[in-house]
Amino acid sequence: MNRNHVAAMFIGVLVCIPLLALYHFGYFKSTVEWFGLLYARGFVLPQAGLKHLVWLQYGYYTLLAFAGAWVCIDMPSQWRRFAFLLGGTFLTATFGCAMAMSGILFEPVSGSLALWIAGIAGIAVGGSVNSYRCHVMREYFVGRLSTRAFEELADQNNPAKMTERREITVLTCRLLNHAELSTGIEAAQFEKLATHFQRSVSEFLIERGAYLDDCDARQLRVFFGFPLSDEHHALHAVQVAAVLRTHLDVVAGEIEQRFGKKPQIGVAFSTGPAVCGLFGVSHFESFSAIGDVIDFSAQLSALNGDYGSQVLISARTYSLVKDSAEVRPMEMVCAAGSSQMSEVYEFLGEKGALGEQEIRARDAFWQGVVQYRKGDLKQALASFESARIEDREDAPLKYFMDRIEAASKEKSAPAKETPKHARKLAAS
Repeated sequence: MNRNHVAAMFIGVLVCIPLLALYHFGYFKSTVEWFGLLYARGFVLPQAGLKHLVWLQYGYYTLLAFAGAWVCIDMPSQWRRFAFLLGGTFLTATFGCAMAMSGILFEPVSGSLALWIAGIAGIAVGGSVNSYRCHVMREYFVGRLSTRAFEELADQNNPAKMTERREITVLTCRLLNHAELSTGIEAAQFEKLATHFQRSVSEFLIERGAYLDDCDARQLRVFFGFPLSDEHHALHAVQVAAVLRTHLDVVAGEIEQRFGKKPQIGVAFSTGPAVCGLFGVSHFESFSAIGDVIDFSAQLSALNGDYGSQVLISARTYSLVKDSAEVRPMEMVCAAGSSQMSEVYEFLGEKGALGEQEIRARDAFWQGVVQYRKGDLKQALASFESARIEDREDAPLKYFMDRIEAASKEKSAPAKETPKHARKLAAS
């Protein structure tokens, strides 16, 4: 039983005791008699008349006192609280009429009084409890969640739900050439450049439902599916990625125009299990997550620098969104510290976003990757040639064609345990 429920029990007891005393000393006697006359004039009553059951009055107003306090403390919406109180009053009056026609004299005043006193007390306590909870949570989530997401999280009133093992989707957005950007420029200018990148990208992602976990001059990391649970976290992440690409082009143009430096930005999504909870000590506490999925996202984001791509997604992410995303395969990779290989895909857009020419180019690229992995370099090169789109630069396509050219010049075949299409990722 949490603190709100204890408060509801306490309010219920405080309301019921005075009402019990008022009944005991006869303060409701005149009220009972008045309703007896009212029912006699308004309804056809049984010949035996009306029988007043005091225990029914006690039980009813006790039930309403506890229910009114409980609901009005836990219910976050103010108008719903008052709607509940009005509805309870109406049902109490209706119940009195129904009892009269059954031969039982029931006055609705004590029940309605118990409901409203307990409800108003519950609203007062609930308001203070919710305000305190929001004040505490704001210290952890200010600037990390959108206002709408924060309000939804605060209304859940169950911090324990945020400490668990769950599957999340991690998005890492990285300045691939941050070292180059920091050279030949004053420290104060680079500080402004990094801040502009951080603010522009983080605000964009937060507004679209992401949780900002970490942010520094090199990269920022956000979560989908934490702290708010979201069974469609991977889908929501790639939907954000579809519009993020355009936003990053705008941010890159602003940085180049303002600072004379052209940033290279890489984004990666990785989905997997993570241990979520409150980590850190004292002022360094924050809600975060720990797991291989986070490191893998960072490693994939850096891999964009090798391919010349902008957005990469992991195999697990693709398996969850394959009916909603357009992708093409890149390489098989092995995360640092792991021996398991997994596919990496380049994200091209949401399903249906590609034109006919782009679809043909994507399919030819896909076929070329398959042929390259089989060692059929000649056919792979022909497929990659078919994947060209006139007047469009395609860095990943160039990457594979260069690999084929290099493989064709090799005198000896590569080792079997290290195929050309596989690579070991470096720790981020």
